Order: sequence, then structure tokens, then C-alpha cells
Amino acid sequence: MKYAMWQTIYNKANNQTPHEEIDEMLSSLENGICNLSDDEITVKVGCFIPSQGCEGAADGYLKLLATVSPFRTNITQNLLIIALQPIYYMGFEETESLCQYIAAVARDGRYLNKAQQKVLADLATKKTLIESAFTTMLQFEKTY
Repeated sequence: MKYAMWQTIYNKANNQTPHEEIDEMLSSLENGICNLSDDEITVKVGCFIPSQGCEGAADGYLKLLATVSPFRTNITQNLLIIALQPIYYMGFEETESLCQYIAAVARDGRYLNKAQQKVLADLATKKTLIESAFTTMLQFEKTY
């Protein structure tokens, strides 16, 4: 399933997740009634396009990560892999700069609530997780 999952995400042009499905998924997570598997959530987030610009996409994916992760901590790395792609396209490649970018979004994010800011601020300190997710994202970039 993992190969098919990431292949679907990286070929999202023909399989985009609409805003309404994201809103419905977030609502069901917050209400404790989400019946989607971890892979299904990852695909929904990965096939969502929060913005056509890299900065808006990165911020949108980080916001989704900060919203979903408290409910599904075991897919944080998958969501981070997705969020790192537009950050990479903006030219961030070093672990320290990736951590700084995430910390800046946590600190300055216009559309983040306090809980989301805390999740991202905590994430920005996890260099090993960020480095691992970035390495995996680069592998997917080459594969798909």
C-alpha cells in the first residue's frame, strides 16, 4: 500500500482532494468520529493543494499537520514529508533551515491557533524527525 499511497500523492494533479473533504475529515477527527485509516488521511492531505504558490502550500500543509497530528500522532512523519516538498522547492535543504522555517511558521502563522502553533513549535525542535522526513521526501521526488 505504501508505494501506491505515495504514487497517488505525487500524481495528485488528476486526483485532488477538495477543500470540503479536508474540512469534513478535520471535523470528524475533532469530534472523535473519523473512520479513515492513517493511509487514507495521508492520501487526502497529500492530494490536497492548499495553494499554487510554494509558501502558501507549505504553510497550508503545516497547518494541516498541526491540526491532524494531535489526533493521529503516528502519521506525523508522513504529513511532514508532504509539507517539506514545497519548502524544498523554496530552496530550503539543510536541516537547520527547515527547522527554522517551521519555527517561523509556528511563530508568525496568521491562520494558526495556539494549539497549532505549539505543535509546530515542538516539531521545529525535532531535528532527527525533520531530517528523516526530508531524506524520505527527496527519495520520493526521485522515484515519482
